Amino acid sequence: MQLLPIQYVFMVGDFSVAAILVLYFVWAYTNEKIPKAYFYAFWVGCLIGAVWEFAFLFLGPDFLHAAVEWPFGLSGWPKKVSHSIWDGGVFMAGVYLCNRFLGSESRFTSWNWSEYGIMALWGIGQELFVEYIFAGRVWVYSPLPWNPVIIPPLPGMASDIGMTLIPQATWIIAPIVFYFIFLKLVHRFKESGLRE
Repeated sequence: MQLLPIQYVFMVGDFSVAAILVLYFVWAYTNEKIPKAYFYAFWVGCLIGAVWEFAFLFLGPDFLHAAVEWPFGLSGWPKKVSHSIWDGGVFMAGVYLCNRFLGSESRFTSWNWSEYGIMALWGIGQELFVEYIFAGRVWVYSPLPWNPVIIPPLPGMASDIGMTLIPQATWIIAPIVFYFIFLKLVHRFKESGLRE
């Protein structure tokens, strides 16, 4: 099957952003732009994302399938690796937002509802946006008894199904797990702020 130009953009963009994220975090850490805790947190975020990305893959096409198969086998596990890296980047964008909007005083020293709130709102908000843009264009979640439609199709959405429960629930739970582990990393390495 021949991909449309926009589908090539989605495919190349998907892997390019993942590569840029990895290169950025390696560069930022080796050049002392970010603390060790942040570098490890990025990889932890990737691993957390891999939990659901690969679980969704193993649940098979009855749960989630590609809207259009990418060539060279890129629709399977390579796409899941890429999306796991994106997830790590999404978590770290939440960390950035906390540092940006909560001031320069010591951050991430203990559980803080403002920090968690920003991360949770960011996680849920970006998930809704990503589903709005890409569901039906890159992937399709099937409505099932345990994955019901919770948001009907919206104007401009490519999916005629709408948004289902499991992807949204993932981003309700995942920020809690990431934030808890991130606090442990910051405590372990005794670093909280970005390096100047």
